[in-house]
Amino acid sequence: MKRLTILLLFAVMATMVSAQSQQELIQMYRNGTLTQEQINALRGQHQASGDNVKRTRTVNIEAASTGNNLQEEKADLTHMVADPQAGYREELGSNIANVEATSTTRRIFGHDLFRSSRLTFEPNLKIATPNNYVLGPGDEVIIDIWGDAQVALSQTISSEGRISINGVGPVFLSGLTIEEASARLRRSLATIYEGLNDDTVKMKLSLGSIRSIQVNLTGEVGSAGTYTLPSLATLFHALHIAGGVNNLGTMRAIQVYRGGKLLSEIDVYDYILNGKTERDIALREGDLITVPAYSKLVEISGQVKRPMFYEMKDGETIADLIKFAGEFTNEANREVINVTRRQGGEFTSFTIDSANFDSFVLEDGDVLTVSGSIDRYENRVQIKGAVYRDGYYAIDDKVKTVKQLIERADGLREDAFMARAMLYREKPDWTMEVQSVDLAALMSGAAADIELRPNDMLVISSVTQMQEEYNVTIFGAVKSPDTYPYAEGMTVEDLVVSANGLLESASTANVTVTRRMKDPKSLQVSDQLFEIFTIDLKDGLVVGGDKEFVLQPFDQVYVRRSPVYVTQSTVAVRGEVAFEGNYPLTHRNMRLSEVIQAAGGVTPGAYLEGAYLLRRMTDEEMMQARALNQMVLDQARRSQRDETMTLEGISLQNVYPVGIRLDEAMNNPGSDADIVLRDDDVIFIPQYNGTTRVMGAVLYPNTITYKDGKNVKYYVKNAGGFDNTARKKRSFVIHMNGTVESGMRAEVLPGSIIIVPSKPYKDRSFDWGDIAQTISSTASTAAVIIAALNMAK
Repeated sequence: MKRLTILLLFAVMATMVSAQSQQELIQMYRNGTLTQEQINALRGQHQASGDNVKRTRTVNIEAASTGNNLQEEKADLTHMVADPQAGYREELGSNIANVEATSTTRRIFGHDLFRSSRLTFEPNLKIATPNNYVLGPGDEVIIDIWGDAQVALSQTISSEGRISINGVGPVFLSGLTIEEASARLRRSLATIYEGLNDDTVKMKLSLGSIRSIQVNLTGEVGSAGTYTLPSLATLFHALHIAGGVNNLGTMRAIQVYRGGKLLSEIDVYDYILNGKTERDIALREGDLITVPAYSKLVEISGQVKRPMFYEMKDGETIADLIKFAGEFTNEANREVINVTRRQGGEFTSFTIDSANFDSFVLEDGDVLTVSGSIDRYENRVQIKGAVYRDGYYAIDDKVKTVKQLIERADGLREDAFMARAMLYREKPDWTMEVQSVDLAALMSGAAADIELRPNDMLVISSVTQMQEEYNVTIFGAVKSPDTYPYAEGMTVEDLVVSANGLLESASTANVTVTRRMKDPKSLQVSDQLFEIFTIDLKDGLVVGGDKEFVLQPFDQVYVRRSPVYVTQSTVAVRGEVAFEGNYPLTHRNMRLSEVIQAAGGVTPGAYLEGAYLLRRMTDEEMMQARALNQMVLDQARRSQRDETMTLEGISLQNVYPVGIRLDEAMNNPGSDADIVLRDDDVIFIPQYNGTTRVMGAVLYPNTITYKDGKNVKYYVKNAGGFDNTARKKRSFVIHMNGTVESGMRAEVLPGSIIIVPSKPYKDRSFDWGDIAQTISSTASTAAVIIAALNMAK
């Protein structure tokens, strides 16, 4: 840290020395006491100090981050030697970034000109050589001679300003324009090419590669210093390379010195606003460009096309500033401009009329505000509603009254409400008032016409707007039951057609229409809520009787399902029957034994005690199951007694088991065991399963051979007995037919599953997912698990 501080102090000192050298250079150049050799020497010192500061800063930053800067410093030095402008370009990028960061506080007109990456003013080096180009040391000249003689010469002007031609000797060209140098060469070469005198030999002088020149930029620029530029470079290109003018610099009085004397003072606004390209003067070796601080900076805001800061010269007025700002916008108040001026420690306000725009001289720091127009119209009125062309209209020779305004809007529509229109108008204090207009009387001439005022608004309502939106509704056995727009004279037949016709299941003998009770003058409440009409339909559409039933607004039509219309229902029989497959329910309340008989009865290997039935849930049952499942989940979350009884992760199925006793149903047809079937029921009759499975909190869960008359304890003993976590009294048995028994005395049948729950807060010895999979392979899904868990609590 100490080393870094010392190096930073060294960098600051070097920068101060550099700045002092630069100021000495400028002052001596202006006084005319500095030779070109002294300029080059001081410039070299300035560049060296600047490079050392930059290199020191770069190397120490790298050292602070990596601790090893030898390779970076070597690469940096190599890069600086190979490309002397590299350091300058990096500094330029940093300076431009700094200038752009400070310029966000205020935007000054013209300052973006030299900061844009798209407008560099870089000279075109591929154009034809201009005749006014001044030659100097380093320029390559090409001399083409043709005619009686064919010669092509290429020479570079030496540091003494000469070229050497065989047979002619040295020719001094430095300081001459292309045109002057061409004349001198013609005279010199005429001594060996006589055809140049009688024009039998032609000669042309052009440039090959051009030299570089060094110019100095000082003052309020992004990066002051000495720059090496192409000899075709101009003032604007040099300003762009230096990062443009900073926020303190002037755009109106940029000075160019040549040979110690002021050559020109350039106003860049002339170039920007008037296109005077001569302001962009060509530079020469040793030129000094200085950008002084601005003299006056004013701000204009509001309704002008370019609201921002502008630099003003002495004597320039508001009228000049408005031209700079692109003139007024179309919303501007062109008559008055407000000026705020700070004089000493106080502000002074001026209100300047348009007549004085040319005479009011602006001062530094003035702030001008151009206000907008008032949001009012001198002669505009509006018409809205039931006319053919509503909108805004001018009060003129054709429109002066309400009736004329309606006629100008192409008249009233047929649905116009003639009893009353509303004329909204402003009072002298700008508050609103409304005046009713009898349109029928006005248009017939029975009432006097009304003269319009500015900003009047005439609103003409339509009849449909004055009434509630009417509709009718149809429910039941139609293809598209919905609410439909009402139309006068609409019948039930029309509404049925709108609903895309009746369904096949529709009853045409009992169609009901309900109608609202309407009595606007009633003062008592009636017990009857609405009127009811019962009608018949013929052929699905035509209303029976002599007259069609005409609907009224908000009628509701109910088309019911025919009581004899029933869709086909089937049940499926699987497993140990003679003929597996689907069987129709041929009559109401068809029972289990009837379907088994239709399937040819059971096979000899059928295990009737293990038969089970799966039933698809109706929408109502599904809703009840969801409610029950949510209740069980809530109870399990709140219970601190047994956290193993939660149902998280178990999803409801759309089918559920029905516990049946197929043996009793077959032996006693029509009994309670012989249950009534319904559509989509699935009956499964398995083969005999002579094993019993033990799961849960036992030492060795496994499958055990069934023995008649043995209870739960017997099978648990054959599974190694209970483990330490077992809840013995909560054990339960799931039978193949989907029924469940609990307790140690529960009956065990072939194919049964014995489940022994664990105590709370202990390691679980079985997987609920495994139980669910096993149960679903026999008889049950989620509903069996719910029943089993409830019994285990």
